[in-house]
Amino acid sequence: MSNENIQAPSIATAPVIELANVSKFYRTYSTPQHRLFELLTGSRKYARETRALDDVSLTLEKGGRLGIVGENGSGKSTLLKVLAGVLTPTSGTARVQGRVSALLELGAGFNPDLTGRDNVIQFCMLHGMRQDEAAEAAEPIVRFSELQDAIDHPVKTYSSGMAVRLGFACAVYVKPDILIVDEALSVGDAYFQNKCMHKIRAMLDEGVTFLYVTHAADAVRALCNQAVWMDHGKVRMFGTSTAVGAAYQSDVFSRSVRAGFESQKPVLEDTAGTLEPGEDVSAVEGAASLFDQARHQAFAERVAPLRTGSGEVVVEDILLVDTDGRDTDSQPFGQDAHVRVFFNVVRPVEGDVALTLGVMDASGRQILHFSTLVNGIRIDECEAGHHYSIDFRFACPLTPGEYNLVAGVSLMSKSLLRNSQMLAESVIDYCVGGARFNVDEPCDVAQRDLWGICFVPSQAHLSKFD
Repeated sequence: MSNENIQAPSIATAPVIELANVSKFYRTYSTPQHRLFELLTGSRKYARETRALDDVSLTLEKGGRLGIVGENGSGKSTLLKVLAGVLTPTSGTARVQGRVSALLELGAGFNPDLTGRDNVIQFCMLHGMRQDEAAEAAEPIVRFSELQDAIDHPVKTYSSGMAVRLGFACAVYVKPDILIVDEALSVGDAYFQNKCMHKIRAMLDEGVTFLYVTHAADAVRALCNQAVWMDHGKVRMFGTSTAVGAAYQSDVFSRSVRAGFESQKPVLEDTAGTLEPGEDVSAVEGAASLFDQARHQAFAERVAPLRTGSGEVVVEDILLVDTDGRDTDSQPFGQDAHVRVFFNVVRPVEGDVALTLGVMDASGRQILHFSTLVNGIRIDECEAGHHYSIDFRFACPLTPGEYNLVAGVSLMSKSLLRNSQMLAESVIDYCVGGARFNVDEPCDVAQRDLWGICFVPSQAHLSKFD
């Protein structure tokens, strides 16, 4: 397990969550008879022990924001259930101080035979409200969930997305000291996900302690300042969300490429290098080109469903590059961005052909646009049969959040209506969904109010008139 020294948030006083050597074991049996034999003989040879958590220790201060990442079966959800009081540890101690509101599963705790309104009232009463207070709280909860038309129907008639809406609305309304979310929001529609993210951010600003389980490293970096990487029930890494998220995503990507290596073993056997577990595949001697091929193939598969164009020039990959020259999905707030686009000239092209790079927000709106023609680079001058890359560097004004990178190659012409705009006459290649990245929350304490898409420094002056 690797650890990083983390500075506690300034609002912290004492840990509100403390886990000390927590383990959770499950005993399983091949047949019911084996369980009976064990009861009768006192022997444990029939049981098979599964360790969902294995000697986990960590602390979280008040107002802390902890992201938990890991593959399926790594112990993430079990850890949250221990913290929520749903499960009791087999060994070790778990201490949690404050009111906990947990959204662990779709509609967890709801009675399917009761109406949504009855479940809301029941939920609020279970969190310490009187019946009249719970009935009064029902209306704002229903408004947030936007389920007015279905709130008086039994919950068993709800879709999974409707159950998430109601569950999240209940979880945030009871004003918890600790909010726990287990990736249940991923099934909701984009509009409601965005609404929930705004609500979570508002609660974080109020000092709520937050724990979030997800497979998406960029979501952890966007919402959390600390992170833990779970692997087979153990803590593999604990540190800042930026460091843990980058390490986790690098590991996932390396294993994906390694899977491609397995299908091309004859090629690898001809190389001098060998791939050790946990080693960066791009650094293995003789495997760099194969690594690039696997990465480009993965890109092609991602963009294939929406790819369009005549195909003379093909975009092969889009990478966000960090200051050390490595590909990343994390962009520091307020710093210049560096994006590299790989492309292949399949057949010669003529005319004002440009390769363009676009940045889209989560709703699909393009908010930034860059063109090679503006920078004096002409794709029609590139030789057919060769591979190229273009590096775009630009000041990044984006506020913290998740964004998408798109790239295309088109024959351009001047707009007749706007002399500052070029229009695409014909599309040669256009790739949507090729890459995404996250703009990190700023680490400094400068006074800002980051709303919207872009942050532009400004000055204000107050004048008084009698």
